[in-house]
Amino acid sequence: MLKVGDKVTFLNDVGGGVVLEIINERYALVENEDGFDVQYLISELVPAKSEKEYKLDGIEHVISVQEKVDSERKFERLEDFEKKTKGLVSYVKDEMEIDLHIEELIDSHHGMTNGEILSVQMANFKRQLNIAIRRKVKKLIVIHGVGEGTLRTEIRTELLMNYPDFEHHDASYRNYGYGATEIILY
Repeated sequence: MLKVGDKVTFLNDVGGGVVLEIINERYALVENEDGFDVQYLISELVPAKSEKEYKLDGIEHVISVQEKVDSERKFERLEDFEKKTKGLVSYVKDEMEIDLHIEELIDSHHGMTNGEILSVQMANFKRQLNIAIRRKVKKLIVIHGVGEGTLRTEIRTELLMNYPDFEHHDASYRNYGYGATEIILY
């Protein structure tokens, strides 16, 4: 149960915030990371937890989680290094690649509906796209696979609706077959 002051992340949006007010049993007022007060459905808010609060089962899971945490910390250290040496080294990361295959995003998708899987994939796409924009990446390669084309269609619809200035097309067939989209961000 949420209460005033709880930190939350958004189920269908990128980022998070702090609960300012419980308006009624369905809605809460949340101050988002940008400092704006926004009304959200309580069902779309997920309480944020620290690493210590997660209960881990099995040594394989513990090792897997620790590897992911270590990898993220290593990436953060590299990012800090790049910021500190920006004046000394003119290094620009021009391209970013993300893989939206569900197996790459979560440990197990057993029992999830196709709609739930698509929702997880699109949330990750939006999050990674925003990261690429913030980092001023010039080209984003989105690996979505071939399948029935539902994820590919959703990605391209999102781009046309919310990012009409970004050019996009099929990525290199030689590198990705028909399973990837290239987005030009500059």
